[in-house]
Amino acid sequence: MKTIKASGIVLAGLVTLGAAANASAKELAIAIHVEPSHAMFKVGERLKESIEEQTNGEFSITLLGTEVGGERDHLEGASYGEYHIALGGSMPMTLYAEEFAAADLPFVYSSSEQAREVYTGETGELLNEQLVANGNMRLVGLSARNPRNLTSNFPVNTPEDIQDVRMRVPEIAPWIQIWEQIGALPSPIAWPEVYTSLQTGVIEMQENPVDLIHAGKLYEVQSHINRTEHVYSFFHWLMNEDFYQGLSDEEREIVIGAIEEATSWGDDMVANGQADLYEELQELDMTVVEPDVAAFRSAAEPAIRDIADSYHPAVRDYVLSLVE
Repeated sequence: MKTIKASGIVLAGLVTLGAAANASAKELAIAIHVEPSHAMFKVGERLKESIEEQTNGEFSITLLGTEVGGERDHLEGASYGEYHIALGGSMPMTLYAEEFAAADLPFVYSSSEQAREVYTGETGELLNEQLVANGNMRLVGLSARNPRNLTSNFPVNTPEDIQDVRMRVPEIAPWIQIWEQIGALPSPIAWPEVYTSLQTGVIEMQENPVDLIHAGKLYEVQSHINRTEHVYSFFHWLMNEDFYQGLSDEEREIVIGAIEEATSWGDDMVANGQADLYEELQELDMTVVEPDVAAFRSAAEPAIRDIADSYHPAVRDYVLSLVE
């Protein structure tokens, strides 16, 4: 690895990738691994507008999407300094701060506010220390996502309704362990294959936030949306540490302030849009079911306790306090 100093800001470039960071101090590249129509890309657009306006154009922001790769490509690019800020889903936590990757654990939290506690106070400071040490990035913003729900072709009211039922989950080991504990047969299938897998009967259920259920047209192959709301997760906005340290106090205040404003605006947009999406899904003939979530939490508890042992003690204790 070699480093390039540009106008007082040290940016790292990975020689083996041939991707030396060559942006000037006034240029800022933000990598966002979702499509331009996605809410998070809109947050990025607001962030760009805010920073450019507050600095009177002294900062020029470039938004980069899937044309430069997927989520992992973007995270690695931000780690090496190819991008100044990158958006991550759950991946940055599992890659760079696994001891703190508890905010999206199924059937633990009752709200985004509860899940957000993992990122605050002393725990938040320790989490960022790991992100910096392992990934050369720091967490500078969180964007709340809609909670995840089960879809099916039958009503799901209790854990008994999903015993030995084949369901798609992302390839996240703790999630698989928890659904197995509850009694389902979880199968990690890539998102682009979910629709076809449901259509052909390879799987019988899947789980996702309501916006993805709608965008993926799963109403065409599933008749019920069961409001388990079992995961309250976040998108993570991560900044290259060398870039962060190279900013002046005034620049840092403007950039961090703009991120706080844009993510807060995005949280409101996501939350306010959820009711409309449920209404649209019902108009598309999906039946909304209110299951016994407490029964699911109880069934998941043994697996949650086992998984929590691998977390940092502060995180472990917080998780266990919510399931006792």
